[in-house]
Amino acid sequence: MKLRINKTYILGLVACGALFTACSQEDPTLFGGESDGYYFNYDSKDDLTATINFADSIVKEPEVGYVPIKIRLLGHLSNQTTPITLKAEPVEGYEQAQVTLPTVEINAGEYDKTVKVAVARPAQENTTYAVKITFEQGDKSMKDFDSFVIYTKEAYEKPSAWNDNYYGEWTAEKYKFCAKTLGKAAFYSDDTYTQSNQYNPRLIYAVRDWHKAHPAEAIPYDIPFLSDTEFWDAYERPDYWGDLQDKYFGNYDGWGFGKFASSLGLTTQNEEQILGSTDEVELQKSNKNAVLLMMQNYNNQFEQGYNYWGMNSAFSVPMIDGLDYDVVTPAFWTNSLTRPMIEKYYGAYSEAKYKKMLKIASSNVDGFKPFQLFPVKLQWDDASMQNTPAWDTDANLNWTYMGEQVIYEFYKMFKQNAPSLFPDGVTAPAGEPQEKQ
Repeated sequence: MKLRINKTYILGLVACGALFTACSQEDPTLFGGESDGYYFNYDSKDDLTATINFADSIVKEPEVGYVPIKIRLLGHLSNQTTPITLKAEPVEGYEQAQVTLPTVEINAGEYDKTVKVAVARPAQENTTYAVKITFEQGDKSMKDFDSFVIYTKEAYEKPSAWNDNYYGEWTAEKYKFCAKTLGKAAFYSDDTYTQSNQYNPRLIYAVRDWHKAHPAEAIPYDIPFLSDTEFWDAYERPDYWGDLQDKYFGNYDGWGFGKFASSLGLTTQNEEQILGSTDEVELQKSNKNAVLLMMQNYNNQFEQGYNYWGMNSAFSVPMIDGLDYDVVTPAFWTNSLTRPMIEKYYGAYSEAKYKKMLKIASSNVDGFKPFQLFPVKLQWDDASMQNTPAWDTDANLNWTYMGEQVIYEFYKMFKQNAPSLFPDGVTAPAGEPQEKQ
């Protein structure tokens, strides 16, 4: 039995309520007659659709997603439970999405119901599926509000906030690996500090672990190393690093490794291939290439105005006695501003002379780095609005000789070992250094 209230219909009550509350909801088109029925309860026909992208839930990888659908009775308010049967129909132009339709029952005295349609994970990525949900008794549904379309897909698109510096070039497979490893689908939206100092190292360790578990397979993820992490131990020592690596690339330290690996263009995909060999011939090749990059980097830093401490913190590798290195012409020596300062002690540049100097210095100075031969810097002069040359007073040799005194000590070393290559009559700079007590 139906409860009649002065023969007033549910929609009439709702419409009055909307009037009193100044609601802007668009009134649906009514079907003729006084029959009871139902419709999908949305503001406009444009709202009768939903899209579920399984890529948004990559971390949990559910096999089923759920889409809520709102249904409302039309006609008399009933004092009995109203059963409603839904059905799924194809949508032209789309492969049909697989859904499980709920049982719909609107309790006595009620007229609204929200149900959830279970949508199966799409069979293929990057393909959109669709299904139209309608009422089994179409004659009891309201025109224009009698169907609801669900689109489903698993589609991955590069987020605008994705940072290649932290994660390398975007691919769908790499994104999925990162999201699952970090347990967060939108990890790329977090602050820079978190991404560089937490996410990047975690991903590198995860790739290394993957490689240990699949040693015979090609490494699929190329996570880059960062040169500017804020932790001294940002990158843990890799398993392949041993005495030979210490010999050719220097004693391992996590902070320096980031600068080193970044300068060599290393990623998790090629680090072991380039650095992890046990064949000394291969390691010598890698060492020589690293030395060349090191020298190029010193030139770049000098031209950018870096001083001793900036270049001392840059990546460096040992120069091995007996190896014939290709060299980069040092900008310290050839720059028009600093050249006279260098030529006073070393004379005119030649590649043969420079190679001889490197060999002598690396054999006589512990922890030698090529930039140490050139204790000069370019500094900006506000008055002249241009760079001016200066001796770098921060430069030191074993904390005993400072500034210009450093180049004089190297000059004496070179003059003793190869006297014909260097100028005669060079005297110590003013302020002969005192031995550090």
